[in-house]
Amino acid sequence: MGKGMILGIDFSMDYAQIAYLDNDGNPQSVSVGTEDNYMIPAVVCYNSELNEWSAGDEAVNKGRLEKSEVYKNLPEIFNEDSENDADEAKKAVSTFMSYLIKLAVNYSNGRLIKNILVTVNQVNPQVIKGLLEVFTELGYNEKDIKVISHSESFVYYVLNQNKDIWINNVLFLQLDKHEFSCRRLNVIKGRQPHVADVRMTDLSNLFTMDLVTREPLGADEILSEFLEEQLKKHVVSGVFLSGEGFYVDGWQKTLSVLCRNRRVFKGSNLIVKGAAYGAREFFYVPVLDKYLISCKGRTRVKIVMAVKYKEHDSYITLSNIGEYWHQAKSKAECIMEKPTEASFEIQDIMNHANESFKIDLKDFPKRPPNTTRLEINFRYLSENSFEIEIKDLGFGEFFKSSGMSVKKEITL
Repeated sequence: MGKGMILGIDFSMDYAQIAYLDNDGNPQSVSVGTEDNYMIPAVVCYNSELNEWSAGDEAVNKGRLEKSEVYKNLPEIFNEDSENDADEAKKAVSTFMSYLIKLAVNYSNGRLIKNILVTVNQVNPQVIKGLLEVFTELGYNEKDIKVISHSESFVYYVLNQNKDIWINNVLFLQLDKHEFSCRRLNVIKGRQPHVADVRMTDLSNLFTMDLVTREPLGADEILSEFLEEQLKKHVVSGVFLSGEGFYVDGWQKTLSVLCRNRRVFKGSNLIVKGAAYGAREFFYVPVLDKYLISCKGRTRVKIVMAVKYKEHDSYITLSNIGEYWHQAKSKAECIMEKPTEASFEIQDIMNHANESFKIDLKDFPKRPPNTTRLEINFRYLSENSFEIEIKDLGFGEFFKSSGMSVKKEITL
């Protein structure tokens, strides 16, 4: 891997984990203190009396002192509804990331850290912007940092395992006090590029961690029934269980359902190792470049505009599957024969469904055929909605632009 080290960081609510790529490009977890301790408390403390910031286990201990302010739930600090002061919030996350970097440097006997990929459960533009600002203030260039979702890390991890695990659907169940969810990965192989699609189901309506600790047999019954139904709908070849909830005794029925002719794994480092594999894709040698990833934080459909090219029906692609939605923007120009309407199509490959819609241009100036040039601007407004704006550009010296434009917002 050269002189510089490539890190993956799982930045979760209660704990963080670190993994680096070894010389063979495989992820290795970083232990803290003892050989088997990989979980780093995601806690920061500021003691006003000592004028001192601390992170991890030290922050947990110092948080008990007087005049100490403790920062928890760090991944949510950058969200718009956070109650934390913006500068203090950034300082708290900066303190924590600086601490993680120091741990990794010490673990590797002083190796320089070249690239970092951070994975968070809920990725959004505010979190990405906040983390990029933190790392740039720590001396890194934005191009050396990447922020992705846990769902995307799940994809990178699974696609780097034996293919017999993901020959069919793969389930990833996460159970802790902050999250109870089931992610399902389905890899569609056809004409390249292939599509790796992750769908996440929130299971918090089934039960909570409180029920797991009080009535584990009841929780086992509920989850086993849910999984029975899922396994009737989908052929599953691999299952991963993660989170403190699955380390509570009493999952006999659930395991008996899952362990029928499929591989089942339990562990806590899948996401962080997936982050390291993801870092390899972005910063080193990509091995999954034949796959489009459709998951949380990325676009799930292809958006095209219908046009004619050399008298044949054709399409202009405005957005493809697998783009980061907050970066998914495009601009195109075309000359229309009769600018009365523009036709578009939403292509949903995973659900084998196409949906058409039109934008009315009847109020645009009436001109002779093929003398109206249009500009089409496309952008996502959120993960599930996009906007198309069409502007009249006129036609050179023959017809000046009218300045007219029309916008349409579509919710997926």
